[in-house]
Amino acid sequence: MAIDPITGITTLISLFGVKKQYDFQKAEAKRRAEIGVFEARQHVNDLFLTKAQAIDESNRRIRDMQIAESQNIAFFSALGREDRSVGALLKENRRIASEDLEGIERSAELQAAKLATASSVAYKYGQGAAAGLKAEATANLITGITNIAKNLDPSFFRGTG
Repeated sequence: MAIDPITGITTLISLFGVKKQYDFQKAEAKRRAEIGVFEARQHVNDLFLTKAQAIDESNRRIRDMQIAESQNIAFFSALGREDRSVGALLKENRRIASEDLEGIERSAELQAAKLATASSVAYKYGQGAAAGLKAEATANLITGITNIAKNLDPSFFRGTG
């Protein structure tokens, strides 16, 4: 039972090529999955940064309000005024500062929700892309092996003799 050496060599080369393509696609699938995880983590990092910035901005706004309030109290005390108009001014300044703080909080919550969604999408997209590439790699491997088998002379399997 002798096998034609050229057919044997070309078959091995073809199988090697199909396997290399399969390995490349599997590696690409792994890379895509890792990119999805990396992007998701980056969005989570941005989410925490957004929250930290909102806290910092809120603290700065509270400090500004307290400084302004102290200055207004000192100014009105120097003028010898402590009537209801002074209290009303201070109350209005606190109301405005409170609205500013609520706006900062709402903005931070919206940005956090956006980043949380982006993180989830990036992760799921990366995993989905990886799964798709793995399935494609397997299908291509099976198709390649089938095509190689179809193109072989039946005597290759039986041998000559």
